[in-house]
Amino acid sequence: MPSSPSESPLLTEMKRILSNYSFTRRQRSWGGKSGASFISGTSSTAATSPLSSRIPSAISTSSTSLDQNNINNKMAEPLQLQDRYGSDYRRGKIIGQGATAVIQLLEMPACPEWIPLEKTYQRRSRKKKNKTKTVVAIKAFRKQDRNETEREYQKRMTSEFCISKAIRHPHIVEMFDLVKDHKNRWCTVMEYCSGGDLFTVLSHFDLKDSEIDCLFKQLLLGLDHMHQCGVAHRDIKPENLVMSVDGVLKITDFGVADVVQSCFDKTARTSQGKCGSEPYWSPELFSTPSEYDGKALDVWSVAVTWHCLTYRQIPFLQANRGDPKYCDYVSFQRPQRSWLPLSNCTDEEKECLYGIFDPDPSTRWTIRQCLESSWLRSVEVCEKGKTNSWDTHKHHLKDGDHKKLGKKVV
Repeated sequence: MPSSPSESPLLTEMKRILSNYSFTRRQRSWGGKSGASFISGTSSTAATSPLSSRIPSAISTSSTSLDQNNINNKMAEPLQLQDRYGSDYRRGKIIGQGATAVIQLLEMPACPEWIPLEKTYQRRSRKKKNKTKTVVAIKAFRKQDRNETEREYQKRMTSEFCISKAIRHPHIVEMFDLVKDHKNRWCTVMEYCSGGDLFTVLSHFDLKDSEIDCLFKQLLLGLDHMHQCGVAHRDIKPENLVMSVDGVLKITDFGVADVVQSCFDKTARTSQGKCGSEPYWSPELFSTPSEYDGKALDVWSVAVTWHCLTYRQIPFLQANRGDPKYCDYVSFQRPQRSWLPLSNCTDEEKECLYGIFDPDPSTRWTIRQCLESSWLRSVEVCEKGKTNSWDTHKHHLKDGDHKKLGKKVV
């Protein structure tokens, strides 16, 4: 599929992914006419997404060699997990499960050619010395909701994969494959981050200020790339931030991500529908929940996540007038710059943090503004636990920590 010179990298990448994954072995099709429309299920409003509406069809329905009945009979199912990766995936250790999905590990003796080796986790074999196994994570989604049609379910599954696959970045979890398992459940094969999720790290480790700043900047770098690509995550929280074996923070779980702007749009469109966790909702979701700025929601969620990194608790149960703490913040503490959680911060830190804790989405700082602030420009991001000034960061779990903690880590 040719791309226009003016297309954004996200649109070009989505077209490439759509082309690759719309064709599987055995006729290599995901369902004829509906196969090219799966991206439009990005969110509750993705059917009207400017970007998704401009992705052209990858499957031609004008075949003259076969009549329509033969075409329908030969339509193939997506690649099966057992055919592509073997049946050993059923024995994989379950490392996380929730209301919508189950995540388990898959160990392979060698890395498949379609998966970049540098993006995988390499584990030493227990039986054979000097041998390593390639480890990836498989996220198996539960069956569709009662109020959800099969078509809506398939759109939701495939669009989540396609968005996360398109916006590649060092601070975003890499997606490798989209298949179906023996129970006919959609599964994504993705990068395994063995350093644990940020919620687990905060529960078991005391972090230094430099480590907190490092994690916070990594989060901003990943989210800034998403926003530049025209995507709002809409569910930023510690549980959706995972750590690699080298201590690199990565954003995961794009189940409610929304494409809010394409290269053809001068301004971002608004998002619709409540999603994510209430403690991380921005104030406008409580006052005008039907329509809001998805990127501004991400910024507020990032601010709440910073508070969790620093104090291991959320600042407000709800960012509305029903919460006394929020009322005090808006009425007195913010105007007087006397909010206790920021009392020990420097002036540069206060400027940025008050900017992202702004109740007004129209004046709330953007992620790019945060990264360009004097505070964040001075923050060093570690590489394999070391900064340029030789500071040591230990903000992720090691292989031995999983057994010591006795806790499942995604």
